[in-house]
Amino acid sequence: MSTQTNLIQFKKYLLSLEQSGCYDVEKYTHSLMFQTSQLAFFFCQLVKDHNVDHTFYHVHHKPKIHTLAYFNIGRGYPKELQDGHWCYVLKDFGYKMLIVPCTSIKENSSAINENFEMEIETMYHHEKMHCRMQLSDMRMVDLQRLDERKPIYEVCTNKEDIKSFIKEKIFDECKEEAI
Repeated sequence: MSTQTNLIQFKKYLLSLEQSGCYDVEKYTHSLMFQTSQLAFFFCQLVKDHNVDHTFYHVHHKPKIHTLAYFNIGRGYPKELQDGHWCYVLKDFGYKMLIVPCTSIKENSSAINENFEMEIETMYHHEKMHCRMQLSDMRMVDLQRLDERKPIYEVCTNKEDIKSFIKEKIFDECKEEAI
C-alpha cells in the first residue's frame, strides 16, 4: 500500500471511531501528530548520514533513579495508560529508562488494587503528594519521551520498599491468581 492509500483508510477508521462516540478521536489525532513530529525531529534533524544506530537523543536534565518524571508514554490499546504521565524511574539504561507510570488519587478513585498498584509519596512544590504506581503499565521508554518542560520530583517513599513491592509482584510465583 502507498502512503496515500494508507491515509485514506486511516481517515475512514477515524471517522468510524468518531461516529461511535466512545473514543476521543481529537485527542488521539493530537497524540499521533505529536509522535510524528518527534519522529521527524529525530530522523530529519538528529540523524546524520542515515546512521540511525549511532544517533542518540540527549536531555539537559536527566531524571535519576527513584524520582518522578513526566514522560509521553504514547498510545496503546484501550486499557493501557496513554499519553503524558508522571512516572517513577526504576532503572536508567543510558538512552532508555524503565519506568512505572503513576496516576493521581482523587476522591472518587477506586480502592487500591494490591496486585499491581502501590501508593507512593512525592514532594510536589514543597508539599507532599500521593499517587499510585501502576505496575501493570511498567515499560521501557526511550529518553526522547521525557517532557523536559516539566520538573523532576523527589520520591519520599523508601526506595527499598518500592523495590520489594515490584520484586514481589513480578517474581513471586507462589501467588499466581487467575484474573
